[in-house]
Parts: sequence; structure tokens; C-alpha cells
Amino acid sequence: MTQKLKSLVVPETEGQAFWQPGVKGNCITVKTSPWNIDKTKHTVFTHELPYGGEVKEHLHLNDDEIFICLDGEGCITIDGIQHPFEKHSIAFVGAGSKHKIQTLSKDPLKFVVISSPPGLEERFKLIGIPKLNINEEAPEAFTSEFAQQNTHGVIR
Repeated sequence: MTQKLKSLVVPETEGQAFWQPGVKGNCITVKTSPWNIDKTKHTVFTHELPYGGEVKEHLHLNDDEIFICLDGEGCITIDGIQHPFEKHSIAFVGAGSKHKIQTLSKDPLKFVVISSPPGLEERFKLIGIPKLNINEEAPEAFTSEFAQQNTHGVIR
């Protein structure tokens, strides 16, 4: 018999958040990962990508990802094909597929990502700046020397 994993609910205002390189306000909040559920097979995070923001083209060697758009309008490009990405859109990106996301609306593009296997949370921590509280002012746009490096199964 397999060991039962811990169950939990993570409220909207909770999780470990990291400002990400790029435009001001680019923020990822890790909701579930091995950090709070031992032996989980997924990392779940929210991403708020302001107007003008982009997740540059990359691929994952081993991770499948499911993107669920909560709000805003954007574009997700998968293996060179652009797709509208707007409220209630869902995109599946399999390991090895090149993909990027862009915000097109003046309002931030807000989406949830379910990534399996876990591990991306460590990359977010490496390239980001910890967000210490929910009301914290976003830092000015910044870069990270690690953001362009191939780490944690992400290939640029």
C-alpha cells in the first residue's frame, strides 16, 4: 500500500512568492511543492505577469506543464504556433516542447501552472527575489545571471 500524501488547502494570500526577472511586478507564488508536501509528484504555482511581460522561450527536459488562465489576455506559443491565452483557457505543454507566454492586456495575465515532476520551485528561488509579504511593493525590473542559464531541467 502506498503512503497517503498530506492534503491541504492553500489560500490565495499564502504560498512562497518570488519576484521574477523581467518587468516590474512579475511574481510567482509556489502553492504546493515538496516544500510543503513531502513526496508530491507536482509543483503548483500562480504567476502574475504584468503588461509587457514575457516568459521567454524555453523547454523542459522532463516536466509536463498544465497552464490554466485565471484572468487577463495573453498569447502562449508552443513549438512555434501561437495560441490565444485568456480567462478559462487551458494549455498542456509536454516535456521537450518549446514554449513562451506573453501578456497582451493592460491588466496582468494571471495563471496557474501544474508542473510534474516537481523541481521548478528551486529555479524560481534561485533566479528570484523573495516577496516577504502580500502588500510589498514590487521591485523595479531586474535581471538575474541565473535566468539565462540552463538549470533545473529548463533549457533556454
